[in-house]
Amino acid sequence: MHPSSGGIAVPSLSITSPSTMVTSPSELENMMEGLVASYLDTEFEDIFMKRFNLNLLNSDKANYITRRVSLQILSAVLLTRTNYKVMIKYISNRSNLKTIMMLLRDSSAHITLEAFNVFKIFVANPTKPDEIIRILADNKVKLVKYLTGLHQEKEANDEQFRDEKALVIVTLQQLD
Repeated sequence: MHPSSGGIAVPSLSITSPSTMVTSPSELENMMEGLVASYLDTEFEDIFMKRFNLNLLNSDKANYITRRVSLQILSAVLLTRTNYKVMIKYISNRSNLKTIMMLLRDSSAHITLEAFNVFKIFVANPTKPDEIIRILADNKVKLVKYLTGLHQEKEANDEQFRDEKALVIVTLQQLD
């Protein structure tokens, strides 16, 4: 379409190199996941320590919606297989654990549920660094008491939540 006819001129795109040709949507998705994982790993400090912890998850700086959606995004990122290195970095950091533990105490049930979804990743990590173990062990009595009462109505109706919560509590109780 010619610009003078009121339409939008779009130049054609031609990819001729076989090494850059994408042959399917799933191939494109895999390529993009790898690029995103690499970017998140490279920019970890800026994205997670500065943007997430200091701004998006901070109740003094972010509103309810921002914190809730940020927790949902964080959980999705950490649980995406291609982001394994990012997940390990995140759950190996004491500042991140403290941030999530503070969010577990939020007045909003939705925020506490989303925070639990991130917290369980810290607890389930079989190779927790000593400083993470120490924080969890030092707080285990309070955490177990708190988690026992957390979202009991959801626990009654959601088998997966009930199982995850029970596993987190048992894992915490076994810490020395």
